[in-house]
Amino acid sequence: MSISKLTKSIDQTKGKSFPPVHLWNPELCIGQEISINREGDWFYNKSIIKNKKLVNLFSTVLRKDEENYFLVTPTEKVPVKVDIAPYMITNFELLDNQILLDTNLDFSFDLNDINTTRLIRYEDAHIPLVHVRSGIEGFFSRNCYYKLIDLALKKDIIKDNKLYVLSNNIKHLVGKIA
Repeated sequence: MSISKLTKSIDQTKGKSFPPVHLWNPELCIGQEISINREGDWFYNKSIIKNKKLVNLFSTVLRKDEENYFLVTPTEKVPVKVDIAPYMITNFELLDNQILLDTNLDFSFDLNDINTTRLIRYEDAHIPLVHVRSGIEGFFSRNCYYKLIDLALKKDIIKDNKLYVLSNNIKHLVGKIA
C-alpha cells in the first residue's frame, strides 16, 4: 500500500461527503503508519502530511471500530493511530439557542442530543471530547476551549461542580470546577 494507491482508491468514492465506509469490509493493510497527533496534524510514516486537501479526503473515509480508527476504502483498511481524537474543533458560533462547531477538517455540526460532549482524563487533566459523526470524536483546540469556557461561565450553568454550555436546550459538559 502506498499513499498514492490509497488516494486513488478514495478518489473513486468522491462526490459524497462521507462514503459508506460502514458497508465496506476490505482486508487489513499493514506496513505503513498513519497517525494523528495532539495538535490535529496527520502523519504518514512519521512525516507530516502537508496537503490539506489530502487530509480532508482521508477524513471522509475514517471509521472507528471499537476503540481503533481506520482509513477504509472498498479495497483497503489502514490502521490510524490517534493521540486524542481525529477531529480538532477550531471554532464555534452561537446561533440563537444552538452552538455550531467548526473542525480543522472542513466539517461543521451543531451540539445536539447526538453530537454531545464527555470528559476524559488526558495527561493529568480532564478534557472534553465531542461526538462529531459515526462514533468519531473531536477535541477542542486550546483557543476554542477557552472561549467555550468563557461562554459557559457567563451563562453560569454549573451542577455538581461541573460546567456546562447549553445548545439545542441540552446541557453539554465542558469541564469540572476545581
